Amino acid sequence: MKIKKVKDNVYILRGKIKEISDYHDIKMLLEKHKNEPNVELHFEIPQAKEVNFYILGYCLKLARKNGFKFHFYIASPYLYDTFVRLGLHQFFEVVNDSMELYL
Repeated sequence: MKIKKVKDNVYILRGKIKEISDYHDIKMLLEKHKNEPNVELHFEIPQAKEVNFYILGYCLKLARKNGFKFHFYIASPYLYDTFVRLGLHQFFEVVNDSMELYL
């Protein structure tokens, strides 16, 4: 996985997001924002068909306990459907489209 910072709080996650190292990379990125008030992060996922469950769990923890607001822009219909089936759309904004249209 490669993380590309577009601007403050806006990132593009490219490649497979399945390895434990990907979890550690994203956790480090999120830890930088942990002490900020009203954190709102945008992630575009243009290619991946899966996301490591550790990553999703950590994002869910930050959303529920720390008040983080996550926006996921997902190109893969399969991954989008997975987010919806897991009920993550209740805690994150999940959009089945490219981020460019919304930011």
